[in-house]
Amino acid sequence: MFDIGWQEIFLIAVVALLIIGPKDLPRTLKTVTGLLRKMKGMARDFQSGLDDIVRETELDDMRKQIESETGGDIRKQIEESIDPDGEVSRDLDDMRSLEGDLTKAANSYGDEVKKTESAAREDVSGAAETVKTEPKKETAASEASSDGDTKKSGEG
Repeated sequence: MFDIGWQEIFLIAVVALLIIGPKDLPRTLKTVTGLLRKMKGMARDFQSGLDDIVRETELDDMRKQIESETGGDIRKQIEESIDPDGEVSRDLDDMRSLEGDLTKAANSYGDEVKKTESAAREDVSGAAETVKTEPKKETAASEASSDGDTKKSGEG
């Protein structure tokens, strides 16, 4: 990079030691190396940005050249070469409409499931109340019948 030998580096180190002093020399070296890293990073980013710009302009030039040679719209020509009669595009449109129909059906089915679940919960809670009240009626009826049996047996 720089054409500096070890003798020049030694001379720079001695001058820096005399000017900066031994106390502040490590902090100064750390600061200088940090600045050099930042400068290298910025240069690398700048270079990659320029490379991207060059790549884009080359692609634009190539696209323009191909369009001029083929006489127009590349996308239309590719579509025509892949699907000349338009059957694939019609099938894709049909699949999209089928997807929409399936989504609507799934949503309505989900709504029906929610309604059924809430109705089932209401039925279960109503049945639980009925079960709680019915055993009391049965025990009262069985007590009455057992009293009648004892009266009959006492009478006979």
